[in-house]
Amino acid sequence: MQEVVKGMVRVEGVTYRVVRIRRGSYEVVRILDDTLVGSFNTGLRMHFSASSVDEALLREIARVAIQGAKLSWVGRPAFG
Repeated sequence: MQEVVKGMVRVEGVTYRVVRIRRGSYEVVRILDDTLVGSFNTGLRMHFSASSVDEALLREIARVAIQGAKLSWVGRPAFG
């Protein structure tokens, strides 16, 4: 499966690009400097891997993307 840009989200005044790298797996790139800030998976339990931001910020980016319908979330447990 090829990478698919799922959309842009803005958190704490910064814009991030959310890219699906495979089903249920996403990378987050900060637009300002085109830097990968982390990744997350949306399986039965969400898993976060922050590389250049705090995990709390990565979680917030994922939450905003999900609420903004940027990601598929059908049949998944509650976010948290």
